[in-house]
Parts: sequence; structure tokens; C-alpha cells
Amino acid sequence: MPLLGTTGAGSAKGFGQGIGGVQLVEIKFLVLAGGGGGGAGVGSNLLASGGGGAGGYRNSYASETSGGNSSTESAVEIPTGDTPITVGAGGAIGVKGEDSSIGAYVVSVKGGNGGYGQDRNGGSGGGAASRGSGQQTGGSGTANQGTDGGDTPQGPSADCGAGGGGASSAGQDGLNGSGSNGGNGLASSITGSSVTRGGGGGGGNNPAGAGGSGGGGNGAVEPANATAGAVNKGAGGGGRQGTGPPGANQSGAAGGSGIVVVRVTDAPASIAVSPGTNTLNTSGSDSIATFTVDGVLTL
Repeated sequence: MPLLGTTGAGSAKGFGQGIGGVQLVEIKFLVLAGGGGGGAGVGSNLLASGGGGAGGYRNSYASETSGGNSSTESAVEIPTGDTPITVGAGGAIGVKGEDSSIGAYVVSVKGGNGGYGQDRNGGSGGGAASRGSGQQTGGSGTANQGTDGGDTPQGPSADCGAGGGGASSAGQDGLNGSGSNGGNGLASSITGSSVTRGGGGGGGNNPAGAGGSGGGGNGAVEPANATAGAVNKGAGGGGRQGTGPPGANQSGAAGGSGIVVVRVTDAPASIAVSPGTNTLNTSGSDSIATFTVDGVLTL
């Protein structure tokens, strides 16, 4: 979703006047949606599931990782008062994550789920799954938010799970008899320290694919379990390879929840976050609001 337009020029301290005299405050942001879950077993011939894609990654604070499909955007202006913040949950097994947002001003798209014969599109796309025959295409990522999930090859011995897409690199395509790695995430220092988020989940098989940097869950082969995407890193869950019948033995792991960070230079004296689970810190003249659950930013 594109950024909504704002009205009025900001002053040297990042404040402006909108229509009707509403005061606007310029913010920098990191908005990361919930990651998709690794694929679930479907059908008697499905032997490996794909990794989940990372949640959409949108930011206006310079990224420290090159490459990928997540670009550094311009800061936006929001009005003073209360702005609702939504932190997307990670997707359950075989399910997309949830969107994250700063009001209607910045919205990041949920991560795609790994799986077979499903819509795997998302912020980053989920990895495809094998079913013994027939090529499968990984989910597509959203422009300027993420990358594509990996594909699986065609052929009767195509037993593999592809990696889910990450914020900075696409999930690896599946290879016969081997799980593939999830795409890597992006590093940001918007909170004051460098953290890599938005890794894609690894595909299931033996050997299994590894999750991408930034919390991507690892794939697995039965009897081991795939690992979930990291909490508050918007990471995709790992896929799993198992033997029939379909069900839990072929199911991947859940995606990780997202995060929203708002950084304000020379913030107004009255700035607050709620509920108390969320935090408000300072770095020089900047105020940094970090939301790990749904809440409200008050300026």
C-alpha cells in the first residue's frame, strides 16, 4: 500500500501545519509484518513442505544490508494526537502472517505461507512444496517490501521444499532430495543498535534448508520438528519433510510476529506509548517508540 500524502511543509524541527491547522510531526519508521508459517502436508504424495516468507519490510531509516527488494523510503508526517499501531501476528502452520501498520499511513503486507497448490504471495513469498510430480512456483513478494519464495522442480522424484523469501534475498529453489535455504533479512539500527530481521524459512527435506538471517525458522526432516520464525522479527517458519499419510508429520512451523518502530527527531514534549508492554527510549534528541504488540502512539 502506498504512503498516504501529507499536507504542509515541516519546520527545522520536523513539525508542520496540515489542513485546518492540524499539527503534523515527521517520523522515521520500521514497519515489519508477521511472517508466514511453513507449509502443511496436503495429499498422500506430498513429502516436503516449503518455508514461510518474511513479513513485508518497510523502513525510512537507512538499511545496513545491501540488495533485496525492500527500499529505504522517505519519512512521513502524521498528525498529533493518537495514532493506532498494529503489530502483525505470525502465521500458523501453512497460513499467512498478518499486516502491520502505523494507522493508515504505512502498511506492511503479511508474509506468504509455504505450501502446495496455495496462494503463497505476501510481503515476501512463501516457498513451494513438492508432491512427487509437477513444478510448483513460489509465492511472489510485494514491491519494495520483500522477495519471492523459491520454486520446486518438475519430475517424479522432485522431493524437496523450497525456501521462503526474505527481506533482502529470495528463497532458494528446491533441489531434488534436498531442502533449500530461506532468504536473508535486513539489518537496521533504528532502535539504536543493529538488528537483522525479516528472514525466510528453510524448506523441509533431508538435509533440511536453513532459515535466512534475521530469524528465519529452520526446515526439518521427520522425526525432528521445523523451527518457528523469530518473534518480533517478522520471520518465516521452517518447512518439514515427512512420510505419509499427510498431517502433522509433514507440517512446518509457525511464522514470527512483526514489529513497529517509530523514531521522532526533536519530538514534542508529550509523547507516549501504550500499553506498557511497548517501550519509549531516547537517543540524543530522538525519541524511539518500539511496539511489539498492538498499541497507540500519542504525540
